[in-house]
Amino acid sequence: MTDGRRRGILIGGALAAVAIIVAGVFVLWPSSSESKTADQTPAARTTPPKKQPSLVIGPFLKALSAGKADEAAALTDNPEAAREAITALFKGLPAGSLTYEGMPSTDPNPATVPVTATLKVMVPLSWNMSVPVTKVSDDKWVVKWSPTVLHPKLQAGQTIAVLGEQGETGEAAVLDDAGKPLAVWEGSTTKPTGPQIAAPVMKALLDGSSGGSSGSGDKRYVAIVDSAGKDVELLYGEKPTHSSADAVKSTLNAKITAAAQSAVDKSSQPSIIVAIKPSTGGILAVANNSSAGATDAFSGLFAPGSAFKIASVAAAIQQGLNVDSPVECPASANISGRTLKNAGFDVPNANLRTAFARSCNTTFGKIASQLPADGLSKAASQFGLNADFEIPGLRTELGKVEPSGNAVQRVEDSIGQGRVVASPLGMAVVAATVASGKAVTPKLRADVQTNVVTGYQPPSGAVLSQIKSMMGAVVTSGTATSLSSFKGTYGKTGTAETESQGTNANSWFVGFRGDVAFAVLVEDGKTSTPALTVTANFLRGF
Repeated sequence: MTDGRRRGILIGGALAAVAIIVAGVFVLWPSSSESKTADQTPAARTTPPKKQPSLVIGPFLKALSAGKADEAAALTDNPEAAREAITALFKGLPAGSLTYEGMPSTDPNPATVPVTATLKVMVPLSWNMSVPVTKVSDDKWVVKWSPTVLHPKLQAGQTIAVLGEQGETGEAAVLDDAGKPLAVWEGSTTKPTGPQIAAPVMKALLDGSSGGSSGSGDKRYVAIVDSAGKDVELLYGEKPTHSSADAVKSTLNAKITAAAQSAVDKSSQPSIIVAIKPSTGGILAVANNSSAGATDAFSGLFAPGSAFKIASVAAAIQQGLNVDSPVECPASANISGRTLKNAGFDVPNANLRTAFARSCNTTFGKIASQLPADGLSKAASQFGLNADFEIPGLRTELGKVEPSGNAVQRVEDSIGQGRVVASPLGMAVVAATVASGKAVTPKLRADVQTNVVTGYQPPSGAVLSQIKSMMGAVVTSGTATSLSSFKGTYGKTGTAETESQGTNANSWFVGFRGDVAFAVLVEDGKTSTPALTVTANFLRGF
């Protein structure tokens, strides 16, 4: 939930493109129709309106502020040079820091147009300039290109950069939990030594070096730089006295990160893996494939389906049941007016262990209907799903499970298809809690602690040991027997078959093996099979 201060260099357009106030771009000078008095009519006009420079400067500034180099360059008299300079300015930088806005003018056909640029990095930094325009035909105007269109001090081959501390090229930028380089400096950016680290993770590692809030101790400065990236003139801030930076010590594990990325890349569906070390809480890997796009593994909330039965069975045990308690598992059942079904099976003479291993919805729906209003929410809180952690540089949301006095709602919640939601990070914490037998505080930096806003207390060791044995049965004789060849694997499958999703249900496997706890999510997987396939590929890699 926090963003740490930025570390590293953001070259040539750490000044990213942003949208500007459209009204300030398109309407810069009054036309003859705008200046007519109330008693004038269109019939009184004797000459057609003149083609004004605003017809080019408006679209040009809009495209420029959006970082659309081709579009903006096409509106100049030197598209090739303009495209190169604009691309250098905005290359690879997040949107939101630089705007160009035309200023009002009473001259309908000026030779230059007043423009103000505003750069918001550490503090707002503005500069004014006059952008020349020229008429190339009776009905066409273009921007007369020169580097001063971007900044009045720029010369050919120069651009503006936000600079700061960095390491020497080839020097380690990020280390894994064993001290091996995960990324090295390459000029002004970092280059991964193995699989690409997820962008939010890399940003959090390089930004939140001391765990401070954004802007605290900001060592960046703004300068004009040449084509080699060397600063030519300081525009704002204070240049640091040295340029080297200590490598960031992360909790990531190179081998597990590689295994996670390889596993999701083999999936054709949107897939995410988060892995945590139960003994320390260190985040070992975060991976998503290109299909998952910008899905946030740390704060994106999804219905967890039957993976939530880890919490549901904890509630059942704490109400007096145990792994050998006899329970009913019919193929379907009417529970408090809600008809609940299993996935086409029943289990005669079931006990709690087999009901959990086979994922009997009817069993857990009935148990939940008899729980107190806060029975499931209390159990979920014991696994961290209602906890609140601030990992420097990251926004996190583990989950949300609320009490319900409505028995039907508890039936839905018990199988993770009601109002229960959790993130992949949250479900990895659930698995890590079972694996470690203690509360787990996730962290990303070895030398920066996570701020625990709202912590949690896990169930007793006696309860957790029973849950662990049941998670083992899921793999050996239940819904995840496809993973039985990976000895020592424990887990729970899940398919969030909510009415709003129809057949597009999310596929989960949440589990642990040794000192690695993990959550695997395949969006719209329909059944748990896709998640099991990704999990198998993941476990095969370490």
